[in-house]
Amino acid sequence: MRNIFFILMLFSLSGCSKSCYELSSLKHYTVNFNDLPEDVIMYLKNPSEYETDFQNMLVELPKNKKVNYSLETVNTLIGTWVLYEKLIDKEKNIYYKIKQGVPDPYIVFEDKLYIPDRFNILTTVDDFSKVEFTCYILK
Repeated sequence: MRNIFFILMLFSLSGCSKSCYELSSLKHYTVNFNDLPEDVIMYLKNPSEYETDFQNMLVELPKNKKVNYSLETVNTLIGTWVLYEKLIDKEKNIYYKIKQGVPDPYIVFEDKLYIPDRFNILTTVDDFSKVEFTCYILK
């Protein structure tokens, strides 16, 4: 009986409310590096010129734009494992759940979120033309 209660409690804690969106439920499409917006390309080619949040995981563009988003890590109830990342839109008071294990950086530009198809693109990729991004349309 305790196991059933524990499982139900976990499901209720991991669900989304009206102010929460699962990233997988948003409209999205794949875009090649060369088809990204110019501001995103400029950041990827020269990331040291930009101010980033949360150890370079979140980048909001254009460069001098007011910061509207923040990133928060949500850990599991047991241990220090990451359950998901929470991309928070401070202006609209909503957030997006990014599952654990999704590559970063998370790049926000004009109400769209761009996520690369592989990890460590800023440190290990020499030819960005081979990198694809998933573009999510934010609410």
